[in-house]
Amino acid sequence: MSWLSKLTGKDKSPQGSGAGSKQRPSGPPHILIDRNEYEPAEFAMGSFRIRPYDGDLIAKQQFDFRIAFQSGDEKVEFACRGIVVKMDGTAGLVARFAQPQPFYERKLIDYLKAWKGL
Repeated sequence: MSWLSKLTGKDKSPQGSGAGSKQRPSGPPHILIDRNEYEPAEFAMGSFRIRPYDGDLIAKQQFDFRIAFQSGDEKVEFACRGIVVKMDGTAGLVARFAQPQPFYERKLIDYLKAWKGL
């Protein structure tokens, strides 16, 4: 790096430290089903697994739920529609869900990238 870039502020290190100043999320987003909050054992775009699950859902049932997470100082929570793929004692609740609205999809993708360290 040249001394001129240091003087003009075009140094790459302040940008890198600014991006790193955000706290990395400690876990996946929370799933809210029937007023109960769960932390999924596995979470990916379009699916999640909750283990153990003690609710009333059954296999192949469609259901409404909410995804909630903290993004910086902002609490993000939005509704989704899912379908139970598998439900038993060993697997827990395995569900797929439709992509949320684009605004929330972008926020969720950004959160997952930060959580996984990408």
